[in-house]
Amino acid sequence: MAEIISTGIQRLDHVLIDGKGIAAGSTVLIEGTSGAGKELFAKQFAACGVGPESVVYFSTDESSEELVETYEHYNWPTDLRIVNIGTQFFEKVLSRDLQASQYKQEGLAVSELRNVAAYGEGVVQSNFLSDMVYEICKLTAPFRVTIDSLDFFLHFYPVNEVLSAMRTIKSYVSSNKGTALFTISKGAHDVKIVSGLSAIADVIIEMEAARIASEFENRLIIKKIRNHPEKAVVLIYAITEQGITPEMITRVV
Repeated sequence: MAEIISTGIQRLDHVLIDGKGIAAGSTVLIEGTSGAGKELFAKQFAACGVGPESVVYFSTDESSEELVETYEHYNWPTDLRIVNIGTQFFEKVLSRDLQASQYKQEGLAVSELRNVAAYGEGVVQSNFLSDMVYEICKLTAPFRVTIDSLDFFLHFYPVNEVLSAMRTIKSYVSSNKGTALFTISKGAHDVKIVSGLSAIADVIIEMEAARIASEFENRLIIKKIRNHPEKAVVLIYAITEQGITPEMITRVV
């Protein structure tokens, strides 16, 4: 029987497998609307693994300092490895674009500008996605990986390459007693892309901030637990000093 591990959200664990969480070896997709808290879920999930597991957090949108500040705010352990792809992207690509723009203003020759641009394109094409997969496939059990978010990769890489990378990660995680979670913005991508990612994921959780009259209600929708269709439910949650905190089950999907 597969080992069951916590999501880091106790009240969520209670409605999952054996009232404990998800199966080790799972790949988890968190799809959320803006402001719903998917980034916080990703951090809370990663924090739960610190200690018993090797934890790696791949960030594309926040600085390492911002990540640590959030962890400290919630009193979560900070002894995890942060791989800041967003910072690397700025240093290796965006800074080149800014340099090219500056040179253009200063009258740099067109041929030289092309060389600068080509360097930046080469970095995007060959580094970030494949390097992330490589880093994950070096991890030894038990481990927990968070990728926040896939929006970055889907913006800069062909869809088939991103899906292939996710399948590779899923296969490695499943075979080596790891767990991987990745986030994606709801409504930002083509239905076929979301369907492809949904087919890969063992667990799918959707987060939304729904407007009801003059107020907002945060909903956490468990859409898929592989081999456990009975676990599909909707939870109402709040953001408390513990992080994301489900308050009640509203209905079975």
